[in-house]
Amino acid sequence: MRNGLKAVALTLVALGSLGNVQAQGSAGWKLDPDGRRSLILPDPAGDSQLVVPPVCWQRACPVVIVSHGRGGQASDGSTHAPFDALLDAIDVQGFVLLLSSDGGRETWGSLAALNTLRWAYRAALPRFQHNGRVYTLGISMGGLPATLTAYRRTLGIPINAVALVAGRVNLNNAVRTSKSRGRSVAAAYGGASTRGHDPVNDFGQFVGTKTPLLVVSSPQDQAVNGVKNGLLLAMLVRRVGAKTQVIGVMGPHLNRQYVNADIGRQIGLFFRAHR
Repeated sequence: MRNGLKAVALTLVALGSLGNVQAQGSAGWKLDPDGRRSLILPDPAGDSQLVVPPVCWQRACPVVIVSHGRGGQASDGSTHAPFDALLDAIDVQGFVLLLSSDGGRETWGSLAALNTLRWAYRAALPRFQHNGRVYTLGISMGGLPATLTAYRRTLGIPINAVALVAGRVNLNNAVRTSKSRGRSVAAAYGGASTRGHDPVNDFGQFVGTKTPLLVVSSPQDQAVNGVKNGLLLAMLVRRVGAKTQVIGVMGPHLNRQYVNADIGRQIGLFFRAHR
C-alpha cells in the first residue's frame, strides 16, 4: 500500500509539472505502467510516437529519433519486448524518444522518409521540454534515414551523434545483393534518383560526416553485411576525424545479442558522451 500511495503521489506531481509544456497538458497522452508518457503523432504516411520518461517531465532533455527496420513501424519500439528493453535503457538515461514512421514500412531513406521524419520532429518539439540536442538511432533499414538526417542535416541543425543497430547504410549494396530489395528500393523512390541517399557511396558529398557514430554489428548477420555497411561507414567516418565506436555482437540479424537492455545502455552512454 505504501508503494502504491507513493506511486500515485509521484504520478500527480509529474502530471502537475506537465503544465509547463503546452501539448503535454492536452488530450491524447497515455501514462504507461512504467511511468513513461507516450503520445501518437498522427500522419497519413504512418503515425509516429513520442515517449517522454519521468526524468524528462520536469526538465529539458535531448531527443533520440528512432528509425525502424524494413517492414516495421514506429510502434515496434514499444510493442516488441526486446526493442522496448533497448529503448527503455536509453530513455532512462534522460532522453526523450521519437519513434518515427519514416513515411512507411519500406522507404529506404527516400525523400518521403526524410520528410516524414522532419515533420515528426517539428510536431514533437512543442510537446516536451527540449534542450536542443538531437540524436538518431537506426535499426536495420532505419540506418539510412538515421545517418542521412545527420549527413544531409535535413532538420536544419547538426545531429549530436548517430547509432546504428545492424544498420543498412550502403544502398547500392542492398540493391545489388537481392532482387526483392532492389524492387523495394525502386518502389520507395518511384523512379527518382537515389543519388545523395547512400551514406557509404555518397559519403564525400555530405556536410555532416563528422557526426560521431556508434555501430553495432555481427559477423554472422547475413541480412545486413556489416563489412559493407556499418563497419565500412565507421572507417569512412574515422578518416574524416570523427569519433566512432563499434560494438561487436554474435548471431543472426537483430537477434537478442543485438537488441537488449545492455546495448541500449551503451548507446545511451555514447550519446551522453557527445553533447
